[in-house]
Amino acid sequence: MRAVCNTEMFGRKLALVSRGVSARSTIQLLGGILLEASADAGELRLSATDMEISIQTTSPAEVGEEGRVVVPARIFNDVVRSLPGGEISLVHDRSEGVVRLSSRENEYGIRAYAAEDFPNLPSFDEGSAFKMSADVIVETVEKVSKSYSRDETRPVLTGILVSFEESRVRMVTTDSYRLSIKETELATNGFDGERQAIIPARAMQEVSRISSASGEEGVEVVLSENQALFKIGDVLFGTRLIEGNFPEYRRLLPSVFEREISVDREELIGTLRRVNLFAQRQTPPVPVSLAFTEGAVEVSVRNGEVGEAREKLPSNAEGEEEFRISFNPTYLIDGVTAVDSEKVRFKLNESLKPGLIVPDTEDEGEPDFLYLIMPMRDPSRS
Repeated sequence: MRAVCNTEMFGRKLALVSRGVSARSTIQLLGGILLEASADAGELRLSATDMEISIQTTSPAEVGEEGRVVVPARIFNDVVRSLPGGEISLVHDRSEGVVRLSSRENEYGIRAYAAEDFPNLPSFDEGSAFKMSADVIVETVEKVSKSYSRDETRPVLTGILVSFEESRVRMVTTDSYRLSIKETELATNGFDGERQAIIPARAMQEVSRISSASGEEGVEVVLSENQALFKIGDVLFGTRLIEGNFPEYRRLLPSVFEREISVDREELIGTLRRVNLFAQRQTPPVPVSLAFTEGAVEVSVRNGEVGEAREKLPSNAEGEEEFRISFNPTYLIDGVTAVDSEKVRFKLNESLKPGLIVPDTEDEGEPDFLYLIMPMRDPSRS
């Protein structure tokens, strides 16, 4: 294999693909980048996989000799990233098992692996694809990504339940303590029929990141029985689906609420960030309490090791009796910041029953974002 590329362009492509490299596998090939030089296409194809996700893309190249080789990702990426601008020459000599990089007067030799044993990566079936807006993916994943579980012993909860129904997409996450639901118009050609899949949250966050950085308006999607493929410009991202049954989340949503209270979102975020300084991310967490009285809400934290904080904000709360409810401070601020309306609405029942955080808008229909949060007992007020 022999090819010449623009160093900066190739470096960006290499950095992108390197995110698909396995960091933990004992299999050497999974720690490498597959390079495939094509003279007809005038490009180098770069591919990586950790057997759960895969990333493929291309970089323009002058190909003098076609070939395939796997190069260890870490040293390869570090060397290319450190090179000065200009051109980089890559030559693979099969007889000595080395890929030689040349840039200006600099030359490097990196031990390489044969490409024959590299895993076969998925191909994109254009006939089965449908299209989504890149903005929809970025917005929807951002809204729900705080609520997925990091507990690998419950793999279903580490994913995002993605449901396609004609012209809409719904994404749902839960870690058993909170639940996020975001529904959005696809904004491009709709999905034929209905389909849902549990896609690893890590994978959807990568799709969102690639989509955001690409500048592409649309993302093509193919769903099969065990994997999802996303084509974003010249990047093909694949991920295995998570098997199992996602919780029946609709049963968790209360049908009626005893009180609905609106608070200015920006003021509440500022207050929560200040009083949360006293919670200090302790284990178990120190709760933040919301005390609603006529026309106001008091936000407070009591921490026996640090002290206490108390702030009062205006609200549309009614009734003379105080209603108090406490939450995990991190979970609460995650929910409030995910709302994008001027005011945030709390829909509450009893102090130890789950509540909803939703946008406060003039639209009388169902909100397109719901954040269900479980309350906590506040031992400092027992």
